[in-house]
Amino acid sequence: MTELQPVNILQATNEMPDTTAVRFGDTMLTWSELERRARKLATALYDLGIRDEERCGVLAFNRLEWPELYVGTARAGSRLVMLNWHLKAAEIRELLIDSGCPIIVVDDANEAVAKEAAGGTSVERIVVFGDEYEDWIGSARDDVLPDHKCGAPLMYTGGTTGRSKGVTRSDQNRPASSFATTYSMWGELTKMPRSGVAMLTTPAYHALGNAVIQSTLARRHPLTILERFDPETTIRTISEQSITTTAMVPTQFIRLLKLDDDVKAAHDVSSIEWVLHTAAPCPRWAKRGMIDWFGPAIVELYGASEGVGPVISTSQDFLDKPGTVGKASAAVDISIVDDEGNDLPPGEIGTIYARRQEGAPEYEGDPEKTAAMRLPDGRFTVGDVGWLDDDGYLFLADRRVDLILVGGSNVYSAEIEGTLSQHPDIADVAVFGIPHADMGQEIKAVVEAVPGQIVDGAEVITWAAERMAKYKVPKTVDVTDSLPREESGKLKKRFLRDPYWEGLTR
Repeated sequence: MTELQPVNILQATNEMPDTTAVRFGDTMLTWSELERRARKLATALYDLGIRDEERCGVLAFNRLEWPELYVGTARAGSRLVMLNWHLKAAEIRELLIDSGCPIIVVDDANEAVAKEAAGGTSVERIVVFGDEYEDWIGSARDDVLPDHKCGAPLMYTGGTTGRSKGVTRSDQNRPASSFATTYSMWGELTKMPRSGVAMLTTPAYHALGNAVIQSTLARRHPLTILERFDPETTIRTISEQSITTTAMVPTQFIRLLKLDDDVKAAHDVSSIEWVLHTAAPCPRWAKRGMIDWFGPAIVELYGASEGVGPVISTSQDFLDKPGTVGKASAAVDISIVDDEGNDLPPGEIGTIYARRQEGAPEYEGDPEKTAAMRLPDGRFTVGDVGWLDDDGYLFLADRRVDLILVGGSNVYSAEIEGTLSQHPDIADVAVFGIPHADMGQEIKAVVEAVPGQIVDGAEVITWAAERMAKYKVPKTVDVTDSLPREESGKLKKRFLRDPYWEGLTR
């Protein structure tokens, strides 16, 4: 086996070792410190036998150590299992059983739930950030490890339509020495600037957080990590640190746009060159509002952990073709297919299928779900519905599970949510179908009010009727304190919808 030469896998460590690589609050790591800590973490994992596809779990809020976890597990050849801290102990236990993690690294806030979840699983050790973690990696040797396959995170689906499943992709079989090249390429595909100052506003456990962390480090961008998203903190950080590069989700756009005008005016965001958004449909008004504010820096990514993408839309693409999520990158081919598996021509709505040169992904431990997502020719889908125009630009309609059938007509919940989100008193909204004896389904909306505002359901219905066709207007509107949406932007609509359908079929 060829041994790695005694060089660093983060190129910036060679070029500017003593400059800041990662910042979290008042704490910083230089590139050389990050490289060394990641290498020692890799050796600590290696000594425990956590290599060659073995798993290391992490359950923690955003913090300084996330980048070294990604880089260290990549170097060890192990797979980092990013556990969603929104989940309950029973849900985390399922992921631990599914992934077979022998070790979890946790923060103080999540230690108790981690210990509860670990019972009856393969977890042998829980390491808590702080003194325990520092002692563990501090005592590890600072060795160079063999140049075997680069460890890749084990991504879990968002669980928006059912239990999360781990995704394995064949394009993850690259050597550890290619780390910088591999993750820099993702930045190239998504039009990320080659230099700049990056900021993480989304959860580090999510696929988007993973991509931002690894790609910005691979492209030599110093990275500021925010603990949680706060609209005013976000634009203040952009202004104070001259942030050029970040990623957000549509709910963050909406919350930024609904800041008071005087708050917006107090912060200079002109340094921004690239804001990638993904994870959920973005209302057109919000997309246009962000372009007007931030300039032509807004880039949309349509994709999934399974590898459906990237499909990329620049700000100009959106302005030329409002509503598009863009054209497929060189990494993937996109097609639209009907329920019988036939390809549909431009303009016709169907299920979105993707083809990758490396082949279709697999859901770990679930061959039936793996088979259900594929066509015989190797194309695969995650269940989204949309269409292609004559120029090959992709437009999304909805997820198939979110399609509402009202008296035989297809109603797309994302379209209604985009309209209702413009209501000045609504901070967030979910729209779904519930049973109706005559029409099959009727439309229901659940909304979250802007802080300090009161939402009246009857007034929202009247407001909506002035802006949408009658058959698209919700029949009922409920107001809730908080929708079941992750900070990654994923809305777990099934928690709202499923109680209405218990014991029934759709």
